[in-house]
Amino acid sequence: MNYSEEDIASNSMNLLSATNTWILMRHQWLITKMRSILTGENAPPLSDLYQFDALTSHDLNLPENLNASFTNIKQRLESSWDDTVKAHHPLSGLSIFDQLNLFQLQAHLFMQESKELNQELWREFTMRDPLTGALTRLTLKSNLLLEFNRNQRHQQACTIALVDQDKFKEINDEWGHNVGDKVLMNTALMIQNNLRFGDKLFRYGGDEWLILMPNTNQKEAKLMLERIQKLSESFQHTTNSQIKFHSSFHYGLAECSPYDNIDDWIAAADNNLYVAKKLINMPLFNAADSSAQAVAD
Repeated sequence: MNYSEEDIASNSMNLLSATNTWILMRHQWLITKMRSILTGENAPPLSDLYQFDALTSHDLNLPENLNASFTNIKQRLESSWDDTVKAHHPLSGLSIFDQLNLFQLQAHLFMQESKELNQELWREFTMRDPLTGALTRLTLKSNLLLEFNRNQRHQQACTIALVDQDKFKEINDEWGHNVGDKVLMNTALMIQNNLRFGDKLFRYGGDEWLILMPNTNQKEAKLMLERIQKLSESFQHTTNSQIKFHSSFHYGLAECSPYDNIDDWIAAADNNLYVAKKLINMPLFNAADSSAQAVAD
């Protein structure tokens, strides 16, 4: 499926708005329900409440990472809501006030949990790049500063890698931005799937990434990046007209210990990336086979 960043942003906001509506309507229903326990009136029908059922992944047209985040939180919200609806038992033999107290307790738990889950969903959608699922630069400096200070206090190694997609402008010019977007999505997924627990991937720029690797020296980081780079070199991307091509990346590493601040730390990785890209200047197109073109690394 093709995605444009504009469509992803629009659909993301629609989904977040729908989630807010789903939660708000249930908060209002709970208030009415508590009043009905006291008065003996019928509670408003549950069937009138806004449902998530109409929101499918196809309708949302969102990348896998955002669909997964939404599906996880949606399931947790619906489970919590089911528990809340079942909390009131008019034939339990309890007094009306005891029934009300028990229901109020469950309603309060739902309101608190739904608020926290909604905040988690907003963080997932606003702190992560919607196209690739990588973290955005909104939290980059705070994460770097945390690890930088940890290194200063405890002498724990920490390394960053600046990663740049090869020949990305040429890919966009030759096959269009939709193909370029798919390349970025594939590369981000490849990197993310091969990081360790605690490592973090940030989208640093249009076709640049920053990988934060705590408790990792530069030699260890180099081994990991070489392995991911080889996977990237062998991965086949596909254009809309089914042309197969390759697009790898180059990277620059920097361990934090020699530097006085995070700006110098990033600048060192950026300089090493520049050196790496200057050393290898290969043409964009090579013959991959008799019917396809390839983008060389």
